[in-house]
Amino acid sequence: MHKFHFTTIVSKSHLYKFTAMYTSLSMHCDRFKLYVLCADEIVYKILKTMRFEHVKLIKMREIENKRLLKAKKNRNFYAYCWTLKPCFLYHVMMNYHKARYFAHLDADLCFFDNPRRIFSENKNASLFLTHHRNSEDFLQFYDLTGIYNTGFVGCKNDDIAKKAVRQWKNKCIKYCPMKEDTIKKAFGDQRYVEDWPVNFPGVHIVKTAGANAAFWNISNYKVTLQNKKVFIDEHPLIFYHFSGLVMVDSTVYSICLNYSIDDENVVNYIYVPYLKMLKSCIDKVKRKFPNFNEGFLKREYLPDANFYVLKSKENDE
Repeated sequence: MHKFHFTTIVSKSHLYKFTAMYTSLSMHCDRFKLYVLCADEIVYKILKTMRFEHVKLIKMREIENKRLLKAKKNRNFYAYCWTLKPCFLYHVMMNYHKARYFAHLDADLCFFDNPRRIFSENKNASLFLTHHRNSEDFLQFYDLTGIYNTGFVGCKNDDIAKKAVRQWKNKCIKYCPMKEDTIKKAFGDQRYVEDWPVNFPGVHIVKTAGANAAFWNISNYKVTLQNKKVFIDEHPLIFYHFSGLVMVDSTVYSICLNYSIDDENVVNYIYVPYLKMLKSCIDKVKRKFPNFNEGFLKREYLPDANFYVLKSKENDE
């Protein structure tokens, strides 16, 4: 039995970021299986060729039913991918159930430590949520994008978790808006988990600041490097959520769209290692698929700030 069954959804625009996420997860975690819902045929083709050891690929048609196909017609592609997050997690929980824990992982995460630290915080918990922990610049977003970030949602293999994820799934199929809906308190799939602490027993709000650190909270903390490990205050960094990072090419990146990351330690200890890993993953894919260029955005379309260019010396490290 695997200890962890993780799920993620990968579109062609996120394939390169997914390969970095998988690479980092494999470096820090064992006894896991990562179930990948391929949102595009080219994603399935490339990942099948890459033969990642701990990955099981699943095509959209394997999980799509009448309800999902109806939802697919009334929302755009990105809203549909958000809809699929709890649907696919529930599918894996019900059909690949030989695991102690499950978790959805967004494709733009990168692991710096073993995710078992998260689940070890409360072994009696059924559900694990990460608070946004917004910094001062983002406090107003609690009423827009919600209290919790669903880039990571963890579950124990029990009936409470299955009931909660099934409810989450049904709500997303019914309504999954791309734009913040403050009347219905909805934003994509994200705000539907806000009532879990009230409606379900055994909900654990993850305590460590090292889980789901991101641009919206990182300025709350002091980032240091201790014995080659990154720390967020006194907490080891478990994973960072690279939301807002844009790839121009394999060496040029906008590290955070529309927000400035000024802390040199954050850039040097978190972003630069990720960019090096991302470049390595891009190069590996391009050796087999040299014409695959999805996920890149031309520099002239981006704000002229927050750019980072990997130097040749960094590329060789």
